[in-house]
Amino acid sequence: MAVLAAGLLAHLQASEHASAATESAGPPPNFLIILSDDQAQNSFKRRYMPHTFADVVDRGTRFRDGVAAPPLCCPDRAGILTGQYPHNHGVFSNDPGYPTLRDKGDTLPVWLRHAGYRTGFVGKFLNGYGRNVGAPPAPGFDSWFSFVGSPGYYDYNVSDQGRTRHFGSRRDDYSTNVFTRQAKAFLNRSEGSSTPFFLWLAYEAPHGWRSHISPCRRASSPAPPTKAAYDAFKHVPLPRPPDFNERNVSDKPRAIRDLPRLDGKAINRITNDWHCTLAAVRELDRGIGRVMGKLAASGQLQNTIVFYVSDNGNFFGEHRRPDGKSDVYEPSLNVPYAVKMPRVYRTGPRVDHSGAVVSNQDIDATIVDYANRFAGPVKTCASPGDCRRLDGRTIAPLVGSGGVWPVRRGVLDEINSGGHDYDAIRTPRFTYSELATGERELYDVKRDPYELHNRAGDPPYAGIQARLATRLGLLRRCSGIQGRDAPTARPFCE
Repeated sequence: MAVLAAGLLAHLQASEHASAATESAGPPPNFLIILSDDQAQNSFKRRYMPHTFADVVDRGTRFRDGVAAPPLCCPDRAGILTGQYPHNHGVFSNDPGYPTLRDKGDTLPVWLRHAGYRTGFVGKFLNGYGRNVGAPPAPGFDSWFSFVGSPGYYDYNVSDQGRTRHFGSRRDDYSTNVFTRQAKAFLNRSEGSSTPFFLWLAYEAPHGWRSHISPCRRASSPAPPTKAAYDAFKHVPLPRPPDFNERNVSDKPRAIRDLPRLDGKAINRITNDWHCTLAAVRELDRGIGRVMGKLAASGQLQNTIVFYVSDNGNFFGEHRRPDGKSDVYEPSLNVPYAVKMPRVYRTGPRVDHSGAVVSNQDIDATIVDYANRFAGPVKTCASPGDCRRLDGRTIAPLVGSGGVWPVRRGVLDEINSGGHDYDAIRTPRFTYSELATGERELYDVKRDPYELHNRAGDPPYAGIQARLATRLGLLRRCSGIQGRDAPTARPFCE
């Protein structure tokens, strides 16, 4: 009955939005998701990404509290693909990754393809896809160009429409540039067409990957395109925020308390990783500039909604973590997040910045919403009766398109991977987590943005902790959004 109700609701929503679409003067929107890999906020700066800021951020809305839900590659990407949290889509870890995804044929590209969109994927898909499925395209994608086996910057294989190709160690084989060329080729094929497109462009940069280019040979070092690219950043100081090499970790969980303070040798390695990261990010930024330039030159920019987001952040010595992700701290959890919403799809002025808490699940919900408004109908169903309830919500109220956004919105982070096993809620004010070990963490991220003081168990915060624990308990089993979806026995995702 729940599935049938979801299907009926999806049909009603699609019909409602289709009616609105017929009254709209806007053309069917194109959608472009640009996803970076393991990019922290410290490299998401105008001085490192001038093209991305000029073409996306400055012409769109930058979200200060973009949350990776959760901060790990495969579960986060599954959230984009389905609009759901891990307890609903099934992916809690990178390993095995894609094989645990539920209803693999019921995803965003499938829905858009059924609605008449031309769909494409370029880059790094979900972990475990190539290893378990091989070269065939994932369900719903008309155009497919994705890693097969291990990803990388040089010396890797891709599936090009199901045909395996190898790229070696020549400068032209650098994956950031290869993916940029493929994205432009997809846009070339869309030029002049009345069929709207959906393109997901997922770069490897700036994920760490052992390189043949010195000195970025460590597994945690992203690969720059050339040694000269590295040299351009080798004198940039390593950021050392207050949580860098945190002195007092007595209030942290045992996994952090057991970490030694970083010595000079460790800090030098982190500094080197930082320089490799900036070199990889600069080439990523140039690629984004080329893709956006292609959209502008072809006349498609004014009706293309663009998302720029990272799948998770990365540590550079914060809380004594020399590298990595997955911990529920801001360097890992809080990611670059910007959306360019063309004027034709707004009902009000452009919003420069937003402090609302948004997540990767909201990308899916936003795309479905705008496709329904201006193209429609889009049903979140693989077939009648086989539908998904989206846990994310449309960001329309935050980008000048009207509507109401819940000011106390909480986002769920749940993960079970490689020693990281916790559930957490991130609100505009607090991050509260419950670890499988029984440990608890509570941070007032507005008063204590570097999370130096764990307030879990502090009497002045007892009431706040109790309320957040109750909300977290509801989020663990939530489904759908109140006011948009039909009620069920499960709580809404609020």
